[in-house]
Amino acid sequence: MPLFRRLRPAVVVLSALVLVVSLLTPAHAWTDFVLPATGAENNTLVSVARKPGNLDVFWIRADGAVMTTVWSDSWPAWETRMVAPAGSAQAGSFSGGLAAVARNPDHLDVFWIRPDSGVSTSWWDTATPQWALPRSISPSRSAMYGTLAVAARNPDQLDVFWITPGQAIGTTAWNPAHDWRQYWTITPNASVHALGGALSVVSRARDHLDLFWIRPDGGVSTTWWHAQANWPSRSIAPAGHVKIGSSRAPLRSALTAISRRPDHLDVFWIGPDGGIGTTAWNPHANWPAPWPIAWPGAAAPGGLSATSRSPGQIDLVWIAPDGRVQHLSYDERLPGAWTRLTAASAQRATPGPISLVGRRPDHLDAFYVRPDRSVGSAWWHTERVRVHLKLVNLPHHDMAPITNALNDARTVFATAELGVELGSVERIQVTGMDDVDVRPCLARPDNHQVSTEQATLASYRANASATDVVLYVVGSITPAGVAGCGSYPVGKPNAVIRYDANRWTLAHELGHVIALSHVPCGVPPCNQYFNRLMWDNFGFLTKPVPELVADEKTLLYESPMTFF
Repeated sequence: MPLFRRLRPAVVVLSALVLVVSLLTPAHAWTDFVLPATGAENNTLVSVARKPGNLDVFWIRADGAVMTTVWSDSWPAWETRMVAPAGSAQAGSFSGGLAAVARNPDHLDVFWIRPDSGVSTSWWDTATPQWALPRSISPSRSAMYGTLAVAARNPDQLDVFWITPGQAIGTTAWNPAHDWRQYWTITPNASVHALGGALSVVSRARDHLDLFWIRPDGGVSTTWWHAQANWPSRSIAPAGHVKIGSSRAPLRSALTAISRRPDHLDVFWIGPDGGIGTTAWNPHANWPAPWPIAWPGAAAPGGLSATSRSPGQIDLVWIAPDGRVQHLSYDERLPGAWTRLTAASAQRATPGPISLVGRRPDHLDAFYVRPDRSVGSAWWHTERVRVHLKLVNLPHHDMAPITNALNDARTVFATAELGVELGSVERIQVTGMDDVDVRPCLARPDNHQVSTEQATLASYRANASATDVVLYVVGSITPAGVAGCGSYPVGKPNAVIRYDANRWTLAHELGHVIALSHVPCGVPPCNQYFNRLMWDNFGFLTKPVPELVADEKTLLYESPMTFF
């Protein structure tokens, strides 16, 4: 779309043609596949990334065996192993109870509820390639089937939590000095929703624990422990906020908590209407009233998982009623709400447990049970767009202003986790293109009405694939005062940008080409939009970098021009 910008002077020096990337077939958004893991009960599933290049997934098999499958980037194939033999864990759709943690990069501890309602554990580390013989850490009839939670608040400390038959929270702890302690309770009886209940524990700082549970009235409570606090508790969501079942109509409730920074906690649950609710804590907000982040009917009962792959970011996944895996992403750098993507298409997942892990800041792995009782997985990676720069009839102009504008585009799109990759740089001579007429250049990314001159330029796509974006840098544009235009013919994504345009024009027009429209303003003065990248005048910009918002990130990631 035309931009009326204050212009900057040109500097004139020679530069060379550079080809830096070969043509690739784009991949897009989430990619799902099936693990070599069969017979999984649809009651519990957990995953751990003990190192950025390792994944360990655990499930309970229909015969009560505790199973795992392992991935390593250094040996890129899934390897399935048995942690505990058949009959070790309680099977059944409302049974289960499984938790795992890596308290250091070379060690794993796994916990499960036995058929006699006790809790057992096994461990593995790189020095002992076989899983240790299972051992009991709580006696029979001490744990209700269904949910376990574990945290490692330091490398030499383990804390395990479960729901007791009296509907209290039971716990035990381990460290090298005292081995496993005799279990005790930290809440009163009848304080926890038991059948299909849920627990979540977070260690946001060394020797600090925050534990969350669903109450019998469908509210959410928390308790915490550190050197000055021995399990005080409080409500953080009133009665009726969480979808719970009953003895006549049992269902699995869903609750998960994360710490995106040591001074911040976020808790999520599936509500009675199938929407997702949340509340949060930080030193300036002490558990405000809950609010919704996903629409009614979004989630089937039983599965919700969150992770924070870098400070200030939250990723949340769940299973929709039609078997899709849905993903919401929150990033403090982006104004607005949550970014929404679909991680797996309809009927891929059985409503129930799901596990999400962020093993690198740019990568997510989700795991779920499929209808055939195999374990499915979907993975996500940050995306990028590939651009090619073509300087039109500018044989001696300095590349520095264009390189700087490209780097500025990288800066602004990085806030939406979108990379801008340079495919090639080329100087071309095209007769009659000293000035390019771009009329009408309408402000819609799906508009493909272009001028004859734009259509001619669009045929110069050497080195570019059908989904690569070509940026034609020209000396002059008609009408006068227009700095760029992102309209392009079908199948030939490109933008025309004037050489001496504002530093953010390249990013703005690239946004148009990929997916973005101008920011609408119903009633002037519209000053709330002046810092947006897609506002149509940078003359009022007051921030160092123009902003993208969450909804625009969703559009960027859904574009066929962005890829892994």
